[in-house]
Amino acid sequence: MKTTEIISSQFNYINNNSKELLNICFPYFLIFSISYYVSEDSLYFIPVILIEYIVAALMIVNIHRYIILDDKKNYYSFSKRLKPTFIYICYSLLLLAVSFFPMILFGVSFFLIDVLPIPISLVIIGILFLIMIFCLFLVYPSFALNLPMAAVGEKVEFFKMWKLSKGFKLTIFLQFLIITIILLLIITPLYFWLGDNLLWNLVSSFFGVIAYALLVSCLSKTYLLWKEKNIQVM
Repeated sequence: MKTTEIISSQFNYINNNSKELLNICFPYFLIFSISYYVSEDSLYFIPVILIEYIVAALMIVNIHRYIILDDKKNYYSFSKRLKPTFIYICYSLLLLAVSFFPMILFGVSFFLIDVLPIPISLVIIGILFLIMIFCLFLVYPSFALNLPMAAVGEKVEFFKMWKLSKGFKLTIFLQFLIITIILLLIITPLYFWLGDNLLWNLVSSFFGVIAYALLVSCLSKTYLLWKEKNIQVM
C-alpha cells in the first residue's frame, strides 16, 4: 500500500470505530488539555509531564493492541496493561535516545566556539548537524516498528530492526511528515482566529490527539503489512 492509502484507510478506520477510539484517547486528551495551563515554573510541572507521558504510552499501547490484536478489553486494567505499557515505555525511551542524542550533541557543540578555534568548532558543529539530520530522517523510521511489537507483547530485537524494516522506512517517515503538516495547516489558522484561550486549547488538543491516534494507527497498519510480508518471505 502507498503511504496515502495507509493514511486514508486508517482515517476511515478511526472514523468507523470512533466510539472505541474515544474511550481509548479521552484520558490523554484530558491530561493534555490540563498540562497546557501548568507553568514550567510550577512545582506540578514535572509530575504533570510524567503523568502525561505515561497516559500517552498507555493510549498508544491500547491503540496498537486494538488494531493489531483486536483487543477491546482492559484498556485501563492495572494487571493487564502494566507490563506492555512498561515495556513500551522502555523501548520508546531507547528510541528517543538513539534518535535525539545527536541533536543534544549538536546543541552542546555550540559551546565549542568558546573553547576551540572557530574554524575547528565550525567543522565539528557541521558534522554533528549532518549526523542529527541523518538520525531524524532515518533512525526513527528504521526502528519505529519495534514499538507496536513491544505493545502487543512480541519479542523485540531492537537493533535488528534497522535491517528488517527495509522497504518500510520511507512510508513511516512520510506518515509522520504528512500527518504533522496537515495538523499544522489545521491548527495554525485556528490559533489566529480563536486566540490563545480555553476554546483554542480544547480545539487544538482535540485535533492534536486525533493526529496522534492516526499516526499510531498508521504505524500499526504498517506493522501488519510488514509482518505479512515477512511471513510470505519465510
